[in-house]
Amino acid sequence: MNHEPDHQYFTFSAEEKQRLKPTAAFDVLINNADRKGGHVLVGQDGHYWLIDHGVCFHVDDKLRTVIWDFAGEPVPAELLAAIQRVREALEVEDSPLRAALKPLLNRQEIRRLAERARSLLEHPVYPFLTGQQRPYPWPPV
Repeated sequence: MNHEPDHQYFTFSAEEKQRLKPTAAFDVLINNADRKGGHVLVGQDGHYWLIDHGVCFHVDDKLRTVIWDFAGEPVPAELLAAIQRVREALEVEDSPLRAALKPLLNRQEIRRLAERARSLLEHPVYPFLTGQQRPYPWPPV
């Protein structure tokens, strides 16, 4: 993938960071414990690429990300609609989404994914940093 290696989250403009709202919601859903600044790349065509290493879907809350820019802001309606579709699919035992996830995640991880979707729909704001967790991955880039 052609990209500028020095152009990553910590060098993004305010406008570029605004495009990360879907990423921030996605990371809450999958309980991403490793969203580093260098894990968001911009291709030469302007497309954003997310690099993930599988440190996600843990049953315990382990959200660790550098993207806290939207804490306390409402999650946009179009993202909530997508999250609602995910939640509905997760609640149907034989849905295509559950079938795709079953070889990859255990039952508890799928259950917690559904719970996080439900929670985000019930409280549709990006989470705040709390003093109870280690909110940033290490190293941050």
